[in-house]
Amino acid sequence: MTWGDFMHKQESKMIKGFIYAMLGAISWGFSGTCGQYLLDSKGLDPQYIVNVRIVFSGIILFITSLFQYREKTFDIFKNKSDVYRLILFGIFGILCCQYAYLQAIGRTNAPTATVLQFLSTVFIMIGVCAKERRFPRPIELISVFFAVLGTVILATHLKLNTLVISPDGLFWGLLAAFGVVMYTLTPIELLKKYPTSVVTGLAMIIGGVIITFINKPWNQNVVFDFMTVLALAGMVLFGTVLSFSLFLTGVSIIGPVKGSLITGVEAISALIFSIILLGSHFAFMDILGMASILFAVSILSFK
Repeated sequence: MTWGDFMHKQESKMIKGFIYAMLGAISWGFSGTCGQYLLDSKGLDPQYIVNVRIVFSGIILFITSLFQYREKTFDIFKNKSDVYRLILFGIFGILCCQYAYLQAIGRTNAPTATVLQFLSTVFIMIGVCAKERRFPRPIELISVFFAVLGTVILATHLKLNTLVISPDGLFWGLLAAFGVVMYTLTPIELLKKYPTSVVTGLAMIIGGVIITFINKPWNQNVVFDFMTVLALAGMVLFGTVLSFSLFLTGVSIIGPVKGSLITGVEAISALIFSIILLGSHFAFMDILGMASILFAVSILSFK
């Protein structure tokens, strides 16, 4: 293999990684819109939605793993440090992120909650630079600047002494950002050793068992009409099983910093889905904030 062939192969691999991560982010945007519908129109509790979402998603991914990898599905339990990482991923990554995100949606809306959790980019950038003992590269700083600018525009409409969103909505959005950091960084070493469906499925089952005992879904009265079932199915199949698998596969190729910035596409897709499916309306400043984030994603992805 010549040097040119090697570089072409690496470039193709990176493009594939970007596509996987972006498709995962778009699926999350759709999931957020489904969540907003269930919260606003059907009156479901965020804990119940998270409960159904990660339990059924985890079971589907686990069964898929058993068919694909059979007994190798359980190899992760042979290493204590990997089990520890898996538990961290399940609790502080998947469960924390999903619960906080839905709470933020309930107190704001799907696009705004999505953008708030996008602040995870700044946290990841700082963490990666500290680990590598280097200053951020110019293009990374520019990307983060426009990402943060977009968030500020969405939260304040550039009236910096006033929050357009509620303080508790901001709190849950920031907590969701912490969850994004955890689910982006925690499984990286695991994904180098085990298939994505195994890691994600087992982590979701761990988080699902915990939220089930906390939530006690059997005590809740939920009316399962057609639209409720359809929205829950959309969250499970497209917004969780597909999105997590695609995103984590993409991150394993392109790295956590680029992966976290690509999640900005989630905000754009959530905005589009909210307008089309829920008839939501947004101010010019909301669109401007989204555009700033999309620019941040673009300049990092295609450098």
